[in-house]
Amino acid sequence: GADVDAAPPLGQPEPMTLAIDDEEVSKLSFAVVTNDNTPTNLERLVTLKNIFAKQLPKMPKEYIVRLVMDRRHFSLALLKGGWPIGGICYRPYMDQHFAEIAFCAITASEQVKGYGTKLMNHLKQHVKRQGITQFLTYADNYAIGYFKKQGFSKTLYMPRERWVGYIKDYDGGTLMECYVHPTIDYTAVPEAIKTQKAFVKARIKAVSQQHVVHDGLQLGGGVKVRGLRPPPTNHRSPRLSLSLV
Repeated sequence: GADVDAAPPLGQPEPMTLAIDDEEVSKLSFAVVTNDNTPTNLERLVTLKNIFAKQLPKMPKEYIVRLVMDRRHFSLALLKGGWPIGGICYRPYMDQHFAEIAFCAITASEQVKGYGTKLMNHLKQHVKRQGITQFLTYADNYAIGYFKKQGFSKTLYMPRERWVGYIKDYDGGTLMECYVHPTIDYTAVPEAIKTQKAFVKARIKAVSQQHVVHDGLQLGGGVKVRGLRPPPTNHRSPRLSLSLV
């Protein structure tokens, strides 16, 4: 029978299963593209090249073009309305079971929406079905925080003989590694975290009394606390309104 979890063919959009809201879901999709001389993929690669060059100004543009258009490299493009708004360019080393991430960027107008995390989760889901177990990347000081959130670490556990001589050293960059677990559905991770948070909140509410509203305090001596009076406009401290019963 057909493998329903099989990786989509190159250039074939992969439907997004997790998104911000229903309206955004209908506009977003993912596609793995490479330089296969097809007009659609070439257009997408040129758009991604421009995004990388814009968002990574310290990276030489000639170097970006060379890697993005290199047929040994692939790019996972995040499409909105069929047009790339971000992507990750990477090179897989199938025999070594790891992939090197070269560029990762989201266009400025679409940032701070969680797209970077969704992009990385979909890339993990895609490459793990190809036998990739690790990512390596050189991160500058501005990108280290992002990669840490995506599960990358400065500590390398992969044996050196698997990657030394395959990737280039970059001055001013920090080499980071991420293990891609073969049994985790990375596209379902955000939903799983959301479900766990809801469960924890429900358990806390079951034993907590913070939602209970009590009556006003009854004090001795015939004095009752009626509550807090609205503070005067020229005074910020709340006052207790007391009255004799």
